[in-house]
Amino acid sequence: MRAVSLDFERGSRRIAWLGWGLLALAVATAGVLAAHFVSLQAQLELAESRVARLQLRAGGAPPDAKAARQRTEELQRARMVSRQLTLPWGTLFESIEKAATSRVALLGLQPDAAQSVVRITAQSRDLSDALEFVRRLEATRRLRGVHLASHQIQEQDPQRPVRFVVIAVLDTGRKS
Repeated sequence: MRAVSLDFERGSRRIAWLGWGLLALAVATAGVLAAHFVSLQAQLELAESRVARLQLRAGGAPPDAKAARQRTEELQRARMVSRQLTLPWGTLFESIEKAATSRVALLGLQPDAAQSVVRITAQSRDLSDALEFVRRLEATRRLRGVHLASHQIQEQDPQRPVRFVVIAVLDTGRKS
């Protein structure tokens, strides 16, 4: 009988590079699509203004209020999506990673692009770790006005961790 050789640790080097390559391709594609979206949005606004001018020149009746309201709502939603896509996600994640420690678990990240505010939900073993996380976030250059919005001791958990919410203003570099 022949001995069977089993290799349980296959080298996954090639697969890892493939994954990173696909990730880079996906990020590049998302960037191109975001730029294309912004371009199309500008073209749409230009076309709408031309149509409105032509209607006024022709003496035609303005479009009905319901259709105009729907177009305005769609345009507002498109602008909101555009703002979300153009948030500096990389620098936001980098700032939070620099502030994070092994004693703080991030539970949620909710950016509000309209107001340039980010809400971070996290959990730590005690309040001092939470306050240290807030101090470290304050030291980052991309977040301003960092403050602890709320905290709550999880009484039902035997280790009694602290769940807390931090709110900060995201410095997008844009002038309002």
